Order: sequence, then structure tokens, then C-alpha cells
Amino acid sequence: MSCILRALILPLLLFSLLPVQAKQIQVKTVELNNTVLKLNHDSFADLKFKRRIYENPPRLVFDILDARLGDRKFSFNLPEGLDVKRVRVAQFDENTVRVVSEASTISALEKVNVENIGQSLYFRYAVSDVTVQDFSFEDGDLRITADGVLAPRSILLDNPQRLVLDLIGAKLKSSSQVQTFDNGKERIKIAQFDKSIVRVVFTGPDTHDREVRISNNERQVLVLGKDKSDREDFKSKNRVLSIRLNRDSKDEVVYAINSTKRLDYKFLKLHNPERLVVDLIGMDYDDALGAEQLPETEFVENVRFGLATVGKPVTRVVFDLKSRNVVEEFKETRGSKTLLVRIIPNKDKKKKDLDIEPAGKGAGTVVVLDAGHGGYDSGAVYGGYNEKDITLSITHKVKDYLEAAGIKVYMVRTEDRFISLAERVEVTNAVDPKIFVSIHVNALITNPEMQGLQTYYYSSTGKRLGAVIHKQLLGDIGMPDGRIRHANFWVTKYTKAPSVLLELGFMTNAQERKKLVKDSYQDELAKSVAKGVVKYLDR
Repeated sequence: MSCILRALILPLLLFSLLPVQAKQIQVKTVELNNTVLKLNHDSFADLKFKRRIYENPPRLVFDILDARLGDRKFSFNLPEGLDVKRVRVAQFDENTVRVVSEASTISALEKVNVENIGQSLYFRYAVSDVTVQDFSFEDGDLRITADGVLAPRSILLDNPQRLVLDLIGAKLKSSSQVQTFDNGKERIKIAQFDKSIVRVVFTGPDTHDREVRISNNERQVLVLGKDKSDREDFKSKNRVLSIRLNRDSKDEVVYAINSTKRLDYKFLKLHNPERLVVDLIGMDYDDALGAEQLPETEFVENVRFGLATVGKPVTRVVFDLKSRNVVEEFKETRGSKTLLVRIIPNKDKKKKDLDIEPAGKGAGTVVVLDAGHGGYDSGAVYGGYNEKDITLSITHKVKDYLEAAGIKVYMVRTEDRFISLAERVEVTNAVDPKIFVSIHVNALITNPEMQGLQTYYYSSTGKRLGAVIHKQLLGDIGMPDGRIRHANFWVTKYTKAPSVLLELGFMTNAQERKKLVKDSYQDELAKSVAKGVVKYLDR
């Protein structure tokens, strides 16, 4: 990580070393919207890519492997004032689509965020902090005003009941804005959670009745009270018109989501129980969606609707799946105003022949694995590689080994998406696992010679778990011993189960980084972590 502290006090892009996909990816459309380049593709699996930064002139070269764009070529000039000046997209060779971003400085290219969400690849060129100028509280509503575009993310928590609102990429104008005040039975606390996150916490019996909205220019956030007053500048005219079942057979189930405007969506697979969650960004929720119950189908037991509490209006569609062994496909039609969601059996699913001793007493035990970072938070970035990609790859491999040993596994993050620390803890505690393991890789720019394994714990039970996994890794891998250490990290402190955070090497050490990005070495690490987990559970 770019410093351990940053990675775990901050809320934790694609990953580079994935198995080759069976079919070639088709890049369907390329467009630039203000400071965001968007490529729509037809893959519902992970992308394989290479990312490099070059000097003279400064440029970021992003190659999408096993992909086709055809003879089309695109060239866009970025808005004035940005350090990134121009971006070009074209077919580099018959199997590679190349995206070249040109800038005035290398540092500007290092800040470019690339995310694969749903079936869209986003290049975000304007990533900078905004300053919160003012907080005003009137008639139970809290209004937050900033000097730039705000990125709010909120989550509802219990025990005690509270609403946590994080303004990502924001900072307070002055220390005087740090305050706590009472609103009847409700307590509201405003603080700088980290150097780039402003956190507002509402605690009280009515906090779950609040609603978070963002203004049309995205520079104001309004947190509405229980009465939810109506404000014209916070209204959206975008809504979902209908969700229909188009097809239901033994081979496929297809739903059509129709809206008033081009759909922007994100999706997430959740387990225990099995769910496919689709968030329709910028779409007002209409109670009429739930008026007509959709029928049970071959692969979907029920379809539910609701409002996701994340700043912009977001309509959430939840498909309750009957089985884990299905995959989802997305296709946009009608000028992207209709989204087709296709759910089919995963006929290509193959179980690895993984050489690991089956669990004894630990068989059937539930374990939660947490791949550090994700989405716009890349973690440590060195040599053109992102920590978040390495952690996700290793975590998937650990999951495969544990399942081969007979352990039940839940992954907090299965794809390239941002998940806050609070969400990671909340999800883990809801699953109620036997243990929790968070996987990271380290960085220490002041000492590029530093290498090896470091294991962190908070509780005494976490220390015992960490000791077993740490010893297993040292014995199997032969890496330098960076010791087992106590730390006040969010995910290990607030997770109820015995929990550890593993730092499986240093990105800042060139030799260790070369190993960390190799699929074979990741597999060695994953197998050793899994063996340590099984040993602990069998005790």
C-alpha cells in the first residue's frame, strides 16, 4: 500500500493477470463526457490488460488484451485546464485495443483512475480534492456546499442506528467546521475523516428515515430530515419507466429495464443468499415499480426495488437468485435507454484440481476474505501496477483453495469497485464468519530495499489466527519475516470475528514487485494463506 496507514484509515482498477477469456471482447462504443472517457464492451467477465507510463512525451498506454475495436479510431481533446491534454483510442494489433492518454506531466498520468464497472470501462482524468465551503442546518435538513463536484457515499448502520455520509475527495475549509451538535434525539458529527474524506455521522432513532440528495450541478448535498422537504434544485426528471420479464426458459431469463434517459449502471454479485444487485445511477425511484410483482422464473426467485442511499438518486434492482451457478450479461438497446439483463447457467464453470489437504473439523466453516482497495482507490501504484488488482487476484485464488478444502467463503469485493471500510465491516459482521482475512501488499517509498511479510492484528484472537497464517507463509514461501504486529486498523478492530490483515510483500521493492505480479507467485501465496486458514480452523 502507499503507506499502510493510508490504506486502512482511508476507505479501502481492473486487474492485470487474469486468465485469458474464451472469446474476444468487442469494444462497442467510445465517448468522452467532460473529463471521463467511457468504452462500452460486451464482456461480463474481468478484463485482461497492460498499463504502462512512458516519458518523453508523458503518456499513459493502456492495452485491452483479447479485444477488438475494428477500423474505427477516436481522438479527443480534454477540457482546458487539465494536465491530461489528449486521448486516442484505436486497434493496435488484431488482439489489442490501445488507449493512449497524453499529458504535460508524469504525475498527472499517475492520478488517472481506470474502472471497469458493469460493461463499461471508465478513464477518469479529473481526480482532485474539492473544498467544503459551508454547512447549513435548517428545519431538520443539512445542506453541504463545496467549490467543486462532490462524490457522496452513504451507508445505514445499526446498534446504534446511524447514517454515515462520506464525501470522497473532499476536505474541510477550516478546522472550525469540525463540530458536533444535537438535533433533539439526534446527534450530528462533522469531521475530516482522512485528508481526502469528509465524514458526517447522524446518530439517532430517525436517521434511517433521512435521504441523501445531490443538486443538479453536483456541488451541493442535501440530507433531508424525516419530513423530506421538496427542493426544486435537488429534483431529477430521470426515472425508470418499467422493468419487464421478456423471456423465461431453461436456457435463459431476460429482463428489460426501460428508462427516460441513457442508463448508467453498476452491478454487484452477493452471496449467502445469492443476489444480483443492479444500481441505476441518476435514476429517481418510483414506488410504482413495485406495484406489480414480477413472476418467479427458472433462475430468479424474486425481483425487488428500492432507493440506494448514495447522493445522486439511484434506483436499486435486486434479483434474488436461486443458484450461485449462473452468470449475468448486460446489453444496451434503444439508444441505451433500455438495459437487457440476461441470466444464464454457468456451463463453463470448472472446478480447479487444487492440491490442498481437505479441512477436518473446519469443514463447512464460513470465512470472509477482503481484497484491499478497489474502484478509484488503487492502493499502491508502482511500475505500472495497482495494489488493488494484485489483492483481488490473490483473494480469488485463496477462495478457490479454501473451497477446494471444504470451507465456505464469502468475498467482500469480487470485482473492481470501491467499498468503504464501514461497509466491509458491516457486511462481514452480517455474514458472521468464523474468521476474517484482509489481503494487501505493502509499500515504503523511503526504503525501497524493504521486503517480506507483515501480519497485523487487533485482538488476542486475531493474534492467534495471524500467528498460524504467518508461520505457514514463512515456511512455504521463504520470504523475509516482517513480524506479526498489533495495529489499530478499522477492519481488524471492528470486525467481530478473529481477524488479520496480511501484507504479502512490498510494491516499492523492484524484485519483490516482479514476483507479486506473476500469476504463479500469486498462486503460491494464495495456497499458503489457505493452508494457514485450514490449520487454524482445524485446531
